[in-house]
Amino acid sequence: MWLKLFFLLLYFLVLFVLARFFEAIVWYETGIFATQLVDPVALSFKKLKTILECRGLGYSGLPEKKDVRELVEKSGDLMEGELYSALKEEEASESISSTNFSGEMHFYELVEDTKDGIWLVQP
Repeated sequence: MWLKLFFLLLYFLVLFVLARFFEAIVWYETGIFATQLVDPVALSFKKLKTILECRGLGYSGLPEKKDVRELVEKSGDLMEGELYSALKEEEASESISSTNFSGEMHFYELVEDTKDGIWLVQP
């Protein structure tokens, strides 16, 4: 009887420890660094532009890194979590591929199959 109770308690203890372990991994990836401030001076020009795009700000008239950095600083504090999510979005946008159509029917077939996308057609 005591042995069954011991194994049952051991089972719950192992489940509890595993749940905390997986929770700690998720927290480590997003939570612990999400509230730390990042110095925009240390970021590359490309990362600064990505941050501005994620914040919905334009940077077309700013040719120098210093100007882009100042705009990032004026738009608010940059957190590590925001930088992480912006870089993830950039990686996702880089994976977008273009499609060359062989004809009108091929175009209609692909558009009908993927109605969730945006199509830019250049003649």
